[in-house]
Amino acid sequence: MVSDASKKKALQKKAAAAAKRGGKAAAAAASKSAATSSNGVDTLSSGVDAIQISDRTCTGILCSHPQSRDIRIESLSVTFHGYDLIVDSMLELNYGRRYGLLGLNGCGKSTLLTSIGLRELPIPDHMDIYHLSHEIEATDMTSLEAVMSCDEERLKLEKEIETLVEQVL
Repeated sequence: MVSDASKKKALQKKAAAAAKRGGKAAAAAASKSAATSSNGVDTLSSGVDAIQISDRTCTGILCSHPQSRDIRIESLSVTFHGYDLIVDSMLELNYGRRYGLLGLNGCGKSTLLTSIGLRELPIPDHMDIYHLSHEIEATDMTSLEAVMSCDEERLKLEKEIETLVEQVL
């Protein structure tokens, strides 16, 4: 992988070459180098993160009944940064079934799940979807124990709220 320092050097070389030629490229390179702060952090990247520009483009047609528990999406296409991950495919998920996604790194498994979780695909509103965007830290607990511990923590917080309300009143 190319380091940030070498990218910065290459960008400066391009800016210098464009400045010699003059024109629009020089102005664009100058504005890009001006947007970089003194410690090398690109301030434009933080602005783009704040805007949350969508990197994904998802299209598809919901072919199942809108009140059905099953999902059938035809003509499904997912593009990520201009790269076609899924093109003109069909996605069918039936109620009560479990599914797994297999594929090489970078083939679009997480992108597809994120698109479904953010409802960028035509999913009926009556379906509840939660996409876990980060992993839980590794423990020896089972998934059921992890869920139950959250419930115990919720009860503990509710009791703490009640005691604080009593103190205020």
